[in-house]
Amino acid sequence: MISLASLRERVGGDVDPPSVLVISNRHVGSEVVTTLDRDANACLVTDHDGVAGQTPDDTRVVVGDGRERAVLRDGGAETTDIALVSMQTDRSAFLVTQLLRTQFDVETVVVVLNDPQHRSAFESVASEVVCSSQILATELERAVETTLQTPETA
Repeated sequence: MISLASLRERVGGDVDPPSVLVISNRHVGSEVVTTLDRDANACLVTDHDGVAGQTPDDTRVVVGDGRERAVLRDGGAETTDIALVSMQTDRSAFLVTQLLRTQFDVETVVVVLNDPQHRSAFESVASEVVCSSQILATELERAVETTLQTPETA
């Protein structure tokens, strides 16, 4: 889980509260922005109505294509401290990341990658690269281990 302390550390500690822009057309986007919105000024940019509808009413949501400059601007890309990008395709995530870096000078961009073979391409444009398949594999392994260690009850 991302904590307020780690967000403050990431943006230099002097921003209170930090602003976080989440660009996602996946359900993980609504989950992350809901968690972050408790301790940060968080905004979700999505073109997926189902993702937008899963956020609390008081969470800022911009519905539109996050691959477009105007939509990113509406979401606050010009002033955000941190951006998190999680798209259905790595190609879209790469485009959004490039826009955030080159058009809005966002210093910290965390990208959720789908295919671990694309990691090297993203490391040149993103601050942090997180591979969703590796995280999922780790969680599934942990769940299986926990299940195997739990004594059966009859």
